[in-house]
Amino acid sequence: MKTANVFFDRSYGYSRAIIALIGGLVLVVWPEAVKNSIMIILGALILAVGLVSLILSYTGKWKKEKVPLLLLNSIVDIAFGLVLIIFPKFFAELIMFVFGLVLLVFGLGEIINLFRSAKTVRVPWPLYIGPAITLILGIVMFFFPDRSSNAVFVVFGATLLLYSVSEFASTYTIRREMKNIVVDTETDGSVRQIEE
Repeated sequence: MKTANVFFDRSYGYSRAIIALIGGLVLVVWPEAVKNSIMIILGALILAVGLVSLILSYTGKWKKEKVPLLLLNSIVDIAFGLVLIIFPKFFAELIMFVFGLVLLVFGLGEIINLFRSAKTVRVPWPLYIGPAITLILGIVMFFFPDRSSNAVFVVFGATLLLYSVSEFASTYTIRREMKNIVVDTETDGSVRQIEE
């Protein structure tokens, strides 16, 4: 008996579920730490790129340049990387602040357009739901970037936990059903289910 779908292989399916479970728990329990860690990792990557650029600016063909663009670029990268590493919370909140502003503008703009359109054509009220939710989320993210960023990570973590449970259930169910399927290699290689 051969499994018909490697996606639901026991080791592969359960491994995905376990990884999602661990990731979900970490995001739900420690959203602040994860948020800061992501900023620090991003800062470290930018810092590494800056250091490599700094080394390259003194070697090879780039050292012959009249205007040391690579050197200037490396200085900016190193400075930005260090700032991200030193102040991860500030930049995480800044990103949420910018996202909130974008959502706020989009939501408010859509509502204004709907109200204007309603003067000439009939606009069903459900069309206001999406922009209203966008506007509310934008306001929350704009005025409370720290809390909203934690909430985003918690929601993402909860989604991973849900996926993990679903993955465990799917892998178990599919594998149990596959035990009732055999591949007939003696004739045409067709797959048939064993009748119980």
